[in-house]
Amino acid sequence: MAGRVPQRQREAQLPVEDGLWLALSALADPTRLRIVTLLSEREQCVCYLTEELGLSQGTISHHMGVLKRAGLVRDRRDPDDGRWVYYALDEAGACRLKVHLGDLLDTSRTDSTPASCRLPGSKC
Repeated sequence: MAGRVPQRQREAQLPVEDGLWLALSALADPTRLRIVTLLSEREQCVCYLTEELGLSQGTISHHMGVLKRAGLVRDRRDPDDGRWVYYALDEAGACRLKVHLGDLLDTSRTDSTPASCRLPGSKC
């Protein structure tokens, strides 16, 4: 793999905050994005998610681990029966992501000067 830059090295070169990178990476997976969509409606039991998504409990747990490490999801166990786990969006994590995305996509600081490709040796 000559010439390829390892992903961690590429990530380190980007001027993006770690939390944003982690959250966007977690949401890049279609299944995790669908889980977040379901959790945006309300807290959900793991059994509901397995049925709704047609996935095994182990697969759901894997995706939840990624979303929890990204700070987007929190879980709680049923106080009467600890076998049942409920998941919800983490409000603080969702708020941080909204702020980071707002900053990233804020065009009010964008230089409106038209671009020019008049560099020496360019083919433009």
